Amino acid sequence: MRADVTVLLVTLVGVASANPKPLSALHKREAPAPHSPAALEDQVLVREKRQEEPATNPDEAAAPDAPAPPDPAAPAEPLVPGETLAPEETVNPEDPAVPEEPTAPEEPAVPADPTVPEEPAVPDEPPPPEQPAVPANPTTPEEPAVPDEPIVPDESIVPEQPAVPSEPIVPEQPAVPSEPNVPEQPAVPEDPAAPAEPSAPEKPVTPDEPVIPDTSLVPDETTGPEAQAPAEDRQQPEAPPSPAPGPPEDPAVPEQPITPKEPAEPAAKEPQEPQTPEEPARPTRPRPPARPQRPSRPERPSRPQGEQTAEADLCDFGSSPDVSLCDWSNLNVTQLQWQPSQGQSAFWLGGPQEDVSYGDDLGGYAVFETSQVPQKTIGGSNFESAMLMSAIRPTTGPKGMCVKFWYSIGGLSPDRLRVLLHPMPEDMGKDDMDEMMMGYDGSDDVVLWEARDMTLGDWKEGQVVYTFDQRHSVIFEGIPVDSNDLSRRFRGFIAIDELSFADSSECGAFCTFEGGICGWTQDSKDDFEWTQSRGSLNPSTGPPRDRSSFANNGMMGGYAFIDSSYPRRPGDKARLMSQEFQGTNPDSPLCMRFWTHMFGNGIGSLRVILFDVNTDEDKVIWQISGEAGNAWYQGQVPIASPTPFKIVFEGVVGANNLGDIAIDDISIIQGACPSAPQVAAGNNGDCTFEVDECGWTNPGPRERADEIDWVRTVAADNRAPSRDHTIGTAQGFYMTLPRGSVQRGGDRAWFVSTPIKGSADPMCIAFWYFMYEPFIDPSGPSLGSLMVYLSYEKDGTLSLEPVWTLKNHQGPNWMYGQARVQYDEDFLVAFEGTWGSSRGNGFMALDDITLFTGDCSTMPEKAMTSKADCDFQRNACQWKNSTTDSDFRWTTASISRRPANLPDHTFGGPIGYAYFDVFNQAARPQSLTFTSPPMDKSADGTPICLTFWYAYFGASESTKLKISREAYDKNAEEEEEGGDAQEIWSLEAANIGTQRPEWQFGQVQVNTDTDFRVSIIGMASNGGFAIDDIKTYGGGCKLRPEEAVANGEETATE
Repeated sequence: MRADVTVLLVTLVGVASANPKPLSALHKREAPAPHSPAALEDQVLVREKRQEEPATNPDEAAAPDAPAPPDPAAPAEPLVPGETLAPEETVNPEDPAVPEEPTAPEEPAVPADPTVPEEPAVPDEPPPPEQPAVPANPTTPEEPAVPDEPIVPDESIVPEQPAVPSEPIVPEQPAVPSEPNVPEQPAVPEDPAAPAEPSAPEKPVTPDEPVIPDTSLVPDETTGPEAQAPAEDRQQPEAPPSPAPGPPEDPAVPEQPITPKEPAEPAAKEPQEPQTPEEPARPTRPRPPARPQRPSRPERPSRPQGEQTAEADLCDFGSSPDVSLCDWSNLNVTQLQWQPSQGQSAFWLGGPQEDVSYGDDLGGYAVFETSQVPQKTIGGSNFESAMLMSAIRPTTGPKGMCVKFWYSIGGLSPDRLRVLLHPMPEDMGKDDMDEMMMGYDGSDDVVLWEARDMTLGDWKEGQVVYTFDQRHSVIFEGIPVDSNDLSRRFRGFIAIDELSFADSSECGAFCTFEGGICGWTQDSKDDFEWTQSRGSLNPSTGPPRDRSSFANNGMMGGYAFIDSSYPRRPGDKARLMSQEFQGTNPDSPLCMRFWTHMFGNGIGSLRVILFDVNTDEDKVIWQISGEAGNAWYQGQVPIASPTPFKIVFEGVVGANNLGDIAIDDISIIQGACPSAPQVAAGNNGDCTFEVDECGWTNPGPRERADEIDWVRTVAADNRAPSRDHTIGTAQGFYMTLPRGSVQRGGDRAWFVSTPIKGSADPMCIAFWYFMYEPFIDPSGPSLGSLMVYLSYEKDGTLSLEPVWTLKNHQGPNWMYGQARVQYDEDFLVAFEGTWGSSRGNGFMALDDITLFTGDCSTMPEKAMTSKADCDFQRNACQWKNSTTDSDFRWTTASISRRPANLPDHTFGGPIGYAYFDVFNQAARPQSLTFTSPPMDKSADGTPICLTFWYAYFGASESTKLKISREAYDKNAEEEEEGGDAQEIWSLEAANIGTQRPEWQFGQVQVNTDTDFRVSIIGMASNGGFAIDDIKTYGGGCKLRPEEAVANGEETATE
C-alpha cells in the first residue's frame, strides 16, 4: 500500500509540474475536503449499494491491502483483473480520507464497473464545491496519492453523494461494452492494450514498473504487466509519454477522460477533470485540436492507443501557447536548464526563429541559453552543462534503438551538443530517480553522438543507433565554452526538436550487427557472403569481440566479417550492399563512419565502393590493405553522388586463411569529412593532419613562390585555436600560419596539394578555417587573407585561378568553407595565407580538407571570387596594362616606387595596390587603360556589382577616372575580340573634395547578358589615381560615390 501511495504521489507531482492549472484545481478541491466521518459513511453506503458486500471500516479495508504486494501496483490496477482484489479495493476507496488511500486504486478494480460511469461524474465534481470536500484525501500528507484515489470510483461517488445524480451517470457504464462482458474486470478494457495482463500480478510486486514510462513506449521489450500499464497510460495520455510519465504529463491527463473504462486512471487525473467534459469526443486530444488550426502544417494524425510506433515516442515540444518538455526532464545536478520555447521568443530566450515540426514561430522546441553561468556553491555540482533526460527505457534488444532528432547551434558561447546513454538500476523506480541522480558524476555514461559545429541558425538532422541490455535513459547534454573563455559572455544557444525513439531500421544504413545485418543485403554477384559473429574462433585472425565490447569490456555485441578459412581462396570477394540512396545535394554530402578490424597474416583488402544505380558502375572511394593489428579502428569517407547510388563494403580474401576482416557500428551523418585513416584516402587531397600533411607541401626556396611556410602543429602548443577541428581537443593537429619576429605585411605562405586527376565533372573542396584577430588596430582590421587557387598548366603557361577568398578577422571559432574546382586536365589546389600589417596580431589555421564530387556553391557566400577580383598583393592578377607608352602606365606599387604617404588598403602595408601618375604639364592629358580578364555572361542575365577602392593624388583637378564595359567575343581574333566600349562610371578629381591621398569606396553595376570585360581608364596631366581590392558580387547595386556619373548604362535601383 505504501508503495502505491508513493507512486501516486510522484504521479500527481508530475502532473502539477506539467500543468499548473490542473494542479491548482486539485488543490481547490482538496483544500475544502476535511476528514469527515460522515463523508466516509456516505461513501460506504454508496459502495454498499453498488457492491454486494458492504464495506466495513475503510481503514480496515486498506489494512489488508497494505501487506499485499499487489497494492504497490495499485496505480497499475488496469493490469490486475481486480476480481480478487475487488473487496479490498472497494474498501480502499474510502481510504481517501485515510493516508492508506493508495490501496484505493485497487478497489476500483472490483466496483470498477459502477465507478467507471462515475468517472464521467468526475467532471461533475469540479462544478460542485462539495466535491472538492469529498477528496478528504488532500488533507492527508499523501495528497498526491489522493489524486490517485479520485481514480477510485468511490471518490468520484463521494462528490456525487451530495449530488446523488452522479449515480445516474452509472448508466453510462453500459456505454462501456467491455465492462458488461467482464463486470469484475474494469481493467479488462486495458487488457487489449496490454495483452500481457496475466503477468500483472508480478508487476504490482515491482513498483518500478509504473516508474518505467518508457516501457509503455516499448511494450515488446517489457513483460506482460509492464506492457499493460503502459498500454493503459498510452490510451489515456498521448502515445509518446510512458506509463508512469503519462500521469505526470498534462497530455496524459486529457487522455484518461478519453478512456472511461479505466476508472482508476481518470480518477488519478482529477486535476484535469476540467478537460474530462471533452471525454465524449474521444478522438480529440488537447494538443491535436490546436494543431489543425495551424496552416503551416496539417494536423498530425492521432496516435493509436496501445500501439507503439516511432511517433509514439515523438516529442515535438508542442506549439504556442502549450509548449512543454513532454516526458523529458532536466537533471537537478546542474543549475543550467533546458526550457521549452518557440520562435516567437528567439530574441528573448534564444533559439531559432522557426521550429522543425511546423516551420513557423509558433512551434515549440527545447533550448539552452549557453551564456548563463551557474553560481558557485560550497558542495554544489561542478557540472557546467544542461542535461535533458528521457524517461527510463527498457533494454533495446538485439536490433537496437534509433534516436532521431534535429538540432541547431548558434552564437559564440556554445561548445558542443552530446547524446549520452545513462544506465539505470533495475530496482529503481521513478520516485527514486531524483535521489539516485544526486550522486550523478557521468562516469557511467556512454557518448553516443556529438556535434561541435555551429549551424548558423539552421536546423540539422541527427540520428544514432545503439543497443543496450539494461534499463537506461538517454540524455541530451548542451555544453557551453569554459566560463573563463571570453566568448562565454556572448549570447548563444543550443536547441533541439522532434526527439523520437524509433525502430533501428528507420535510421537507414546504421547498423550494429547485433540483431542482423539491418537494411544491408548480400550482393549476388560476389563469391561468398559476409557473416555475423560475436568473436573469432581462431586466435590468429579476427576480433575477439565486437567494437563496443572491446572498448568498454562489455559482454554483449556482434559484428559482420568475411571468413577467410576453407573453402575460400585468395581473391575471393564478398560484397555487402546498402539500400538505395537518392543523389546527394551538391552542398550537403554525407559522411559514413564505421569501425574495422584487420588482424591476421593473410589479410587482403577492404574497399568502400559507390555503386551507381543508373549505370551499374563501381567507384572505389576508400581502400586499405594488409594487417593493421589486433584492434578496432575507425574509418570514415565522404559520400557524394549526383545520381542514385548504393554503398558497398567489399572484402577480398588475402594470401592465406588468416585473413578475416570485420566491420561494425556503421553510421551516416550529414556533412563533408576527410577520408580516414589517411592511408585509405589515396592521393585525392583529403587530410586531417593528425598523422602528417598527406602529400600537401610548401614550395621550396628556389621556387620563390612565398616568403614563409605553413606549419603542422598540435593545438596545445598554440594560443589559438586551442583545439583542432578533427577531434576537438588540445591534442589534435592542424596547419597554422606562423608569425615570425621579422615580418612584413604581405608576407605569404603557399600550401599545395598533390596532382588531382582532372574530370569533366565538377568537384568541390571543403575545409575548416580559423581567422581570428583578438585586437583590432585603430587603423582597421589587418590580420591578412586566406585564398584558394586552382592551378593548372595551359598552353605551356602556369595559370592561377582564384576560387575562394576571405580577408581579416572572421571570428574565434572554426568555420566551414567550400569552393567549386574543375578542370579537364590534372590540376593542383593551393592555399595562400597572407599576413597583414606587421602591427597586426592574430591567428590563421586550416584543418580537415576534403574533396568530393559535386557542383557545389561557394561557402560562405562572401568568399565568392571571380577572375576580375584582385588585391594586388602579389601582382596585378589577370589585369593587363593596355597603354603602350612606357613612361605612363598602370603599375603595382613597390618599395622603391609608389605614391608618397599612401599605404595599402588591404592590410595597411607599404605596397599592395595598382596606380598611375602623370607629371607632364607641357603635354596633353594622357589616357591609361587597365583591362580585366574576360568574364563570362551569367546564365540568367543577372547583373553583377563591381566594387573597388580608389585614391586620388596630384594637383590637377582635370584628373579623371573612368570605368567602361565592352562585349567580348572569345572566338574572334585577338585584335577583334573587343566590341564598342560603353562608359558606366566616371569621376573627376575636382569632385573629390580633397587632394590628400585617402582611400574611398566606389561601386557600379555591370550587365552580364554577354561575355564581357571591364576597363579602368585614368586621364591626367599632373596627378594620378590608385586602385585596390577589386571584387565582384552577384546582383545589381547603386552607383557610388554620389559624385560619380554614369554616362552609358543605367544604374540599378537598390
